[in-house]
Amino acid sequence: MSTKCALLGLLNIRKMSAYDLAKFAKESIGYFWNESYSNVHRTLNLLADDKLIVKLPEKGSRNKSIYEITDLGRQALSEWLSNHEHTIIYRDELLLKLFVSRKKDHPALLEDLKAHLEGLLEQRQIYSDLEDYVSGREDNLSYSLVLEYGIVENEATIKWLEKAIRRIEETL
Repeated sequence: MSTKCALLGLLNIRKMSAYDLAKFAKESIGYFWNESYSNVHRTLNLLADDKLIVKLPEKGSRNKSIYEITDLGRQALSEWLSNHEHTIIYRDELLLKLFVSRKKDHPALLEDLKAHLEGLLEQRQIYSDLEDYVSGREDNLSYSLVLEYGIVENEATIKWLEKAIRRIEETL
């Protein structure tokens, strides 16, 4: 149900096409919730079958279908938001590789750790840009809190990566 609710939540922000939903998800919640375009498209069909969203008669750019959340969809979203249940599924292949590696593997992993660090440093700038965007929104507490979490996690991971890289380099 959470993929359905993620899409309902995004459609509750604004009406969008499947492509726009996938793009918006990647740019907003993509740092903690990933959905493939094919899964977005498949889930939209399920949501429409359940009458939680409706395909609008108007077409967007490139003749894309536009979807909008229905009152029934808002009710389902509200029920999900208030059910007090959540799951956290965390998978990090780089940490898994590091955990199972041996010293002979460290040079290759060092490259991966440095590349990940570079990506997080770029992410730091994106978060800074998002802070400017979020501060300009009227109803920004939810966005601001999620962004703050991302910034804190980003900074902690940068510090850990810098330390891990130093420690591995000292052993080589």
